[in-house]
Amino acid sequence: MNRTLGFIIVIVHFFGLLGIIWMQDRFLPMSFVSLGICSLILLFSFNEFKWQRFMTFLLAALAGFAIEVVGVKTGLLFGLYAYGENLGPKLFEVPVVIGLNWAALLLISQQVVTHLLHVNKRFYSALLVATLMTMYDFLLELVAPQLDYWSFTHREYAPLQNFIAWWGVSFLLALFTFTFFRNKNNNALLYGFTQVLFFVILEFALIL
Repeated sequence: MNRTLGFIIVIVHFFGLLGIIWMQDRFLPMSFVSLGICSLILLFSFNEFKWQRFMTFLLAALAGFAIEVVGVKTGLLFGLYAYGENLGPKLFEVPVVIGLNWAALLLISQQVVTHLLHVNKRFYSALLVATLMTMYDFLLELVAPQLDYWSFTHREYAPLQNFIAWWGVSFLLALFTFTFFRNKNNNALLYGFTQVLFFVILEFALIL
């Protein structure tokens, strides 16, 4: 089952990459579908289903979404920014899929810290998860405006404030999700690697 789900993750990114490079108008507006599918796949990639983990994922998604709403409405957290049209349906000016993506990125980063870096103390783990999340955001900020995912008002790139807030929010959420995001999930590592490779290739193809 896990291998099948992992195969779906790879296929979705492979054809999504080709589609965005060659047929942007058709594939970019479907970005939210691939993000949503892959994020939900992670929940079914654990060997054992636990309601506590499901609720942790759901609460992390809701928290991430709520934080983005505050960010968009006030500009106090990440700076002045707005979401474009290629991340799907919005609620309060924030794409609904963004909450799922926050939860998925926390899970992926936790897997890296626990199973690759072998850090198992909540505080130190959260420090590393927040750092990984912020590094990933730095990568995304290079390509997000070109994909019409989001952009910062009157700026070509995200302000320092954005990365500081990303780190802080990620740290707090990592403290909360630590207990139930540590169990081994090979597809989370696969999804993280695939998504990073996906955006690196896009940056070379569309920007450089």
